[in-house]
Amino acid sequence: MTTSILEYILMGLLDQAPHSGYDLRKDFASTPLRHFSNSPGSIYPALRRLVERKWIDASQPDGSRGRQEFRLNERGRKEFVIWLKQPVISEDIIWGSELLMLRFAFMGQSLEPADVKAFLREFSRELEGYLKTLECFLIEHGGSMSLTGRLAFEHGVEQYRSRLRWAQEARNSIARAKKWP
Repeated sequence: MTTSILEYILMGLLDQAPHSGYDLRKDFASTPLRHFSNSPGSIYPALRRLVERKWIDASQPDGSRGRQEFRLNERGRKEFVIWLKQPVISEDIIWGSELLMLRFAFMGQSLEPADVKAFLREFSRELEGYLKTLECFLIEHGGSMSLTGRLAFEHGVEQYRSRLRWAQEARNSIARAKKWP
């Protein structure tokens, strides 16, 4: 069974601290995670799947509403770390940069600095390769593009350059960090 992005996010939040389903829904509604659904029809089935896989533990229902507290267990933490440590590939750079940033956001709580620096090296390497492809395309085809098409393409190239600068600065920040996480 494939693990969904929502399930990985839930595991990341539960790795920070135990939460009830209601608390998790509030986190989704009140943070930048809000572009993911916080509906009970999304959150609770994902939590049930994680319990069935034995990746999270659930307390006994408590109170009149049957509130349960969920926590990431060792088996789930191992799976979560495997996800965080997946290598960065060119398809991730092209199609999944938001997912890469989500993985990066959770790395500080779960990985050692060396693992995070390795991720950033891979991220930079793949970005540099894709940037070369884009720059070559622009040199070869930019003259035949409409003005607005070329400007839009240049905007996209600049976004990748910005990500590359960010990755280099992030690596430097981690290297200088005196405290982890």
